[in-house]
Amino acid sequence: MTNATTLIRNKEKELAFLKHFEQADYQLVDFSFIESLTWPTLTQDDLQQMTERSFWQHNHQIFALRNDFTDQLLRYYSNYPSPNNKVAYSGPIIRDNIVNTQLGIEHYNPTINDMQNDFITFYDFIKSTLQDDIEFVILGHYQLIDLLLADKEQNAQILKLIQERNISELSQQLGTAHPIVQLLMTKTTDQLKLLTQLYTVDHSTIQALTRWEQFFKSLGVTDIHLDITPQPPRSYYKGAFMTCTLQHNKAQQLTGGYYTGELEGFGLGFIL
Repeated sequence: MTNATTLIRNKEKELAFLKHFEQADYQLVDFSFIESLTWPTLTQDDLQQMTERSFWQHNHQIFALRNDFTDQLLRYYSNYPSPNNKVAYSGPIIRDNIVNTQLGIEHYNPTINDMQNDFITFYDFIKSTLQDDIEFVILGHYQLIDLLLADKEQNAQILKLIQERNISELSQQLGTAHPIVQLLMTKTTDQLKLLTQLYTVDHSTIQALTRWEQFFKSLGVTDIHLDITPQPPRSYYKGAFMTCTLQHNKAQQLTGGYYTGELEGFGLGFIL
């Protein structure tokens, strides 16, 4: 059970977050913790989430506790377009039977400057309200794997070996000169530099990664690690993503990225 001091402190942080983003011209939104779903409209993404969701059926209707704000808002605004292109939220999410309070923003149809300004606004909240800073960033791109692997190489076995960073087995199957092997043999802080040497710098994926790297460095965040291993948690995640670990409270992370599906957007989330 959360003690009184921690409970009050977290509620104060939640309120400060909402005030911070309201002052930055984000629309504050409040959605129900219980989502109403129907079987015929469930996507493949929805079905894959069911293993981590708490859901039940009543009178032929499916109800589920929210496990992802981005997904909930994307589903709603795809059907009921919002006049506001940037929103901020706070509230509970539940994953694998664990409840957390999430603070976050979504910016729809964003420009590059919009996404960077979103990050700066969130970063200001971390520094001013949480009295913390970013220690290091893990940066990646969900389409990077399409650049690194030919279609015939993108099978379940190879992808599993990459997730496991099994350099020995990958070397046998792909060869030691393969870009994947070369990257995994390189320090994560040097992988982006190697990537720009292996591929043309005007490739859109490389451009997105280097643009974010330069942006973070402009903020004074220089400890940047490339992640070449992840698979997108939802099919609509197709762009750059980031995980920023804080200096003092290392258990807390600012995470986010670009997505495009029914809507195009950029989201950032933070678990209290």
